Amino acid sequence: MAMRKFLPGLALALTLSVSAPAYAHEAHEKAAAARAQVATPTAAVPEGGVMAMPGMAQDMDHGAMMADEAPKPMPQRLYRWLGAMHPAAVHFPIALFLVAALLEVAALTLRRPVLTQGTRVIIALAAISALAAVALGWFAMGLPGKDDATHAYHRWLGTSIAALGLLSWWAKEHWVRRPGRGRELIYVGLLTLTAVAVMVNGLLGGMLTHGVRHLMF
Repeated sequence: MAMRKFLPGLALALTLSVSAPAYAHEAHEKAAAARAQVATPTAAVPEGGVMAMPGMAQDMDHGAMMADEAPKPMPQRLYRWLGAMHPAAVHFPIALFLVAALLEVAALTLRRPVLTQGTRVIIALAAISALAAVALGWFAMGLPGKDDATHAYHRWLGTSIAALGLLSWWAKEHWVRRPGRGRELIYVGLLTLTAVAVMVNGLLGGMLTHGVRHLMF
């Protein structure tokens, strides 16, 4: 009889002894989380709801810029939309000019002229796509006058690449139709200059998009 009266009390004591530490641990976790939230302030999120990633160049935070702008007329929206196509369009002439240069180098090194059979079409496509990329770049950057040094170099070097691409295309066609050592040297020199300019301007474009230190190792 005494044992029956004792068992409920023992069960209640065991329940309290198990639940009390668990409740205390849960309260401790909540307090620690609250202290961490107070110690680490939340980064301010732009009104547009898009927060720039760490290391992102300031010019790339398009969400915050677009949130503060009023609706634009259709011509201005089209102008801006065409400029937004520039980063995608530049990949075509970059790849095509570099592939053409590599094929010409491989043909000379390996003494296999067959490798250059496709360069005639590749250079033509590269020159045409360079013109389109440059036009879109001017839409993206607007008229000159307020450019800093990096923007100015990128603008005018890119415009020069379009001209060099057309000259390389002309030199290739001139050499193919009337082969000669002098015409070959003119073509090789123009294509080499174009490929170097493409690589330099690609680096400048990366600096404008991702920041000056984007290639730091």
